[in-house]
Amino acid sequence: MTKRNFIRLSSYTAFALVLLVALAMTNTRNMHTYKDSLEVSYRQSLSELDECLDNVNTDLTKSLYSNSASELKEISRDLYAQCSVAKNAVSRLPVSQMELGNTYKFLSQASDYAQYIGNKIERTGVINDREHNNLKSLMKYASALSKSTGEMVAISENGAKITDGAVKSSVSIRALPLSNGFSESAKAFESFPSLLYDGPFSDQVLNKESELLKAADTKSRRDCQSIVSGALEENENRIYYDSDSKGKLPCYTFKSGRFTVLVTKQGGYIKSILYSGKVNESNISEKNACELAQKFLKRIGYYDMKQSYYSVNENVCTVNFAYAKNNVYCYGDLIKVSVSMENGAVIALDASTYLTNHTERAAFSPKISSKKAQKKLSPYLTVNGIKKCIIPKENGTEEQCWEFFCTSRDTGEDTLVYLNNRTGNEEDILLLLYSDSGTLVK
Repeated sequence: MTKRNFIRLSSYTAFALVLLVALAMTNTRNMHTYKDSLEVSYRQSLSELDECLDNVNTDLTKSLYSNSASELKEISRDLYAQCSVAKNAVSRLPVSQMELGNTYKFLSQASDYAQYIGNKIERTGVINDREHNNLKSLMKYASALSKSTGEMVAISENGAKITDGAVKSSVSIRALPLSNGFSESAKAFESFPSLLYDGPFSDQVLNKESELLKAADTKSRRDCQSIVSGALEENENRIYYDSDSKGKLPCYTFKSGRFTVLVTKQGGYIKSILYSGKVNESNISEKNACELAQKFLKRIGYYDMKQSYYSVNENVCTVNFAYAKNNVYCYGDLIKVSVSMENGAVIALDASTYLTNHTERAAFSPKISSKKAQKKLSPYLTVNGIKKCIIPKENGTEEQCWEFFCTSRDTGEDTLVYLNNRTGNEEDILLLLYSDSGTLVK
């Protein structure tokens, strides 16, 4: 071989090696990009599954507490919908690797049973003890699966990769031996209601026109500036106009330091207070925070507000209040107040639902007594307390109800059941959730 040919061959070989290395690097980079994209997709599907399983568990729990054909039918519809979405999420995950095969089987069985219960109620209006026990069995497994999925989400958020096989279910279940008698070919439902997640009836009335503001006098920007000064106990010279806020509740927006305050143009009501700072420690008790929130509402002109429940998060105590007159709680008229547990200052307020829905209402006039209504509750519930209340419905109407604070004999958990004070029919069921942070509902 001549020297020239040798040099030429060496050049070609070197070029080929460089090309191969470049291709290898490109393929490796593409593989990593694909893997990262797949990991993101897996995590999204896992989060969706986690949320759906939590909803499935909620629906199954509510089904144990209900004694109303219409309410059970609504719950069954949502249960079927949540199972369908959850099954879709599972189908996008590496089922064998994550050991989710039995989860898919469970969701299929729960979905079928939801259809069966819905159709059974439509035909007969009741479910028997055997079917009640089947729902209790499904709820037991739904709770375990929801906990396991929540753990998997936490593991993946702490750096473990699903694509590396580092995230697996810790729950293994067999197909449930449900009592015979339900059809797997039940007719699918066409529409599904929504669940409430943010407290009792808090977001159902925000699209209504405010009767309260419509009848109120128009306030000037200067008037509203003085109202903010009084609320924040700050010199009026330190309150600055920022902008106008339009929408269902037109407001002036003011700023003062880290605070942003919206005041309605009609009536001069404080609609919201926002604080952009951070609360670093807790120096007061939850009870003290709730009392300070109550006093603040009275000081800014919101009277007859009764504490409903509270929660604590990051050194901030958020208290929910409902308007109550003559011991009748109006759950459409809600106000949320957040208190810094560092110094007791009110750092947030949301009065949107109160301002939208508050109005003079007819006197509470039941056609059936609370004692008679109580007989329509599920026999699996123990009643601990009763209140008079008015609750808003999703269609914009309101219903006068007896509120029963109950404990389930099946689960030991507490729930609120609302029975219409004229018909005794169930209007809603809310689950009470207790933690070190306080009490919430869903």
